[in-house]
Amino acid sequence: MLRTTLSASAAALLALSLEVGLAQAQPARVFVAAQGADGNPCTFALPCRTFQHAHDTVVGGGEIDVLDPAGYGALTISKSISIQGHGFAGLAVASGDGITISAGATTKINLRGLLLDGIATGNDGIKFTTGGTLNIQDCLIRNFTHNGVTFSPSTLSRLSMSNTLVTDNGNFGIVVSPTGSGTASAVFDHVESSGNTLTGFLADGSSTIGTVDLAISESVAAHNSAGFGAASSGGASVVMVRNSTTFKNGTGLFANGTAATLRFTRTTVTGNNQGLATGTSGILASYGDNNIDGNTSAGATPSTIPLK
Repeated sequence: MLRTTLSASAAALLALSLEVGLAQAQPARVFVAAQGADGNPCTFALPCRTFQHAHDTVVGGGEIDVLDPAGYGALTISKSISIQGHGFAGLAVASGDGITISAGATTKINLRGLLLDGIATGNDGIKFTTGGTLNIQDCLIRNFTHNGVTFSPSTLSRLSMSNTLVTDNGNFGIVVSPTGSGTASAVFDHVESSGNTLTGFLADGSSTIGTVDLAISESVAAHNSAGFGAASSGGASVVMVRNSTTFKNGTGLFANGTAATLRFTRTTVTGNNQGLATGTSGILASYGDNNIDGNTSAGATPSTIPLK
């Protein structure tokens, strides 16, 4: 009996050590390639084929590197990860969402150099529901039936986007809309949102008791139904637009709702059907140093904030 018990304990310890060894063996960097295969170990010499398999293989906090141009499939992210697409990694999304992010509260996710195409049938390009921070750089996101980027956290989360084009999507280009008690903070620099059916950049606090804060600089909203917008009758929705351009939209800038505020400085508002608009108790405020000209209608008169 004693020998049997010892044997069972040894077997359990061996199984545990094997599990720990496998966890420790997860690589910190993996590779995908057009000629790769998901049966491979995702090394440089033997790359795998899809982002999902690479994600599932790499350790949390690790990196996926793309070796050559190809489509690497839709992806669900559940851990900290960095994807380096180098400007030629594609995702053609015929249905569902391109990249779904449902991760832990402290996760850090970085997406760089990706080409996401909804081919007029995919839903959202990037859809964020839970996670810590999301950084998007040097990407193209286009042709989705819903939104290019949907950032809808249910807790405290941060978004940063730079040097990215979001275009020709069926609803919003970029919408930041936390839910429940979620709070969202988002920064955009050198981002263009154009040709989308609804608003190019939207902060929407209607579904949260938290807050939504957007800082937008050196960016362009063009050929959308509206350019830059803040909307909310729930949690505070606050947008700052600086050194940016809104051109050929239905409305250039708007604030709609009792908890919505949009401030703008050194921004060009031109060629829009309506330059500025306020809805129910929305606050639209100018620092008095903007170029508002050449719109079919100037629209609302903003309040003025003194320059300091």
